[in-house]
Amino acid sequence: MIRLSPRLAAVAALAGSGGSVIDVGTDHGTVPVWFVENGCFRRVAASDVNAGPLERAKSTAGERGALGKIDFYLSDGLKAVPGSFETVVIAGMGGETMVDILSACPWIDRARLILQPQSKLAELTSWLAGAGFVCQEAALVEDAGKAYLAFRAQTGEGGFDLLRALTGDPLLPRCLERERARLQRALEGLQRGARETGAAYEKLARQQKLVENAIREVSTWQR
Repeated sequence: MIRLSPRLAAVAALAGSGGSVIDVGTDHGTVPVWFVENGCFRRVAASDVNAGPLERAKSTAGERGALGKIDFYLSDGLKAVPGSFETVVIAGMGGETMVDILSACPWIDRARLILQPQSKLAELTSWLAGAGFVCQEAALVEDAGKAYLAFRAQTGEGGFDLLRALTGDPLLPRCLERERARLQRALEGLQRGARETGAAYEKLARQQKLVENAIREVSTWQR
């Protein structure tokens, strides 16, 4: 059985099982191979915008005896992928890139999304909320000393509330404190440079306020 890193294991667990799944930006192809080996989906596909990573994914599948069980597509996001998929996995990209991929797909509102953004989380969640997606489940996981977020989203009622989806996650308080410390350092750096005005400072200040509010909300759940 192919082994997944803790980050990708969290992604695979959120995907669960079903009819069809595509791993967008598959890189080495370990996630779709894991789906095949575990019999999770009836149809498994993988795509990548670059030929090199796609060939590496094919090589991984070949080594594991799964080459004929995965459809491979050279595609910018989902643009050159035929048909539609029940589940779409996108892991290890920036949130802004994910928004570009999702917004360009005409059938994405019918899909179940498994996302693991590396950056620009606010941009991604803002787009998902505007597109009518609801965060169904989320998880934080430590991998090589770093915390990663993965979540499942689908269109529905109730709004996009990522924080509520993380209720009870043992890593949540620690991750929020780390983010508060990071933002505080960034703000202090701007202050030392006498740059306490301007768009950059205001953006960081807004982010800090959101994190502070989140920390206070989480603290009420733990009482």
